[in-house]
Amino acid sequence: MKLIKLAAIPLMCFLSSSCSSWFSSEEQVQDMERMSESEQSITSVSRYNNQRMSDIYKRVEVGDVNHYVQGIMQDLIANMDNPESKMDVGVTSFVYLDGSFDETDLLGNQLSESFMHELHQFGLNVLDFKSSDFIRVTPTGDFNFSRDYEELNPDMPVQYVMGGTMVKHQDGVIVNARMVSINTKKVLSSAQGFIPASVVNALHRSQGNPGISLKFKQSEKS
Repeated sequence: MKLIKLAAIPLMCFLSSSCSSWFSSEEQVQDMERMSESEQSITSVSRYNNQRMSDIYKRVEVGDVNHYVQGIMQDLIANMDNPESKMDVGVTSFVYLDGSFDETDLLGNQLSESFMHELHQFGLNVLDFKSSDFIRVTPTGDFNFSRDYEELNPDMPVQYVMGGTMVKHQDGVIVNARMVSINTKKVLSSAQGFIPASVVNALHRSQGNPGISLKFKQSEKS
């Protein structure tokens, strides 16, 4: 009789464990059935949005420079100490970190143009110091912008300078952006970003300006 009772104990434990597992599964099914229609609708919408955002980001991978500048600009504003809409900002060309700081290429100039747009979008006062005090009328067109410092106003009330450096990477270009006080040299804010090689190589130099060339070349992966 003792052997029978000892054998019955593990049998009862097994049955108890099975029953507990069965009741647990049954309760989960009941919980799912009790889920309200609104909760089920929210779950469906969430799954749709996740798939939609995934598709958007897949398309953005082949976007342009402006998309990546927007992301850097958001970090720059988020890291800024007490941004003031009245602050006057001048945007300069981006230069290569390991090169001369007095020359750039098409990418560096396009980054300057993109950041100028984004700063204006955020409500900051952007001063275009390349705008001259006159309109130059020529047979090929009418122009106001100039890169000749003798044609530009030397007394621009610029308080902060927006600029940065670039570093070539095997898969693209690393962008280091910052806003600096022109008087104190204090860094007001900084941010970093990465632009894929496919986006950089999509830029093409115009034939009318041989002084600016696209230095970056996509590396060949083994």
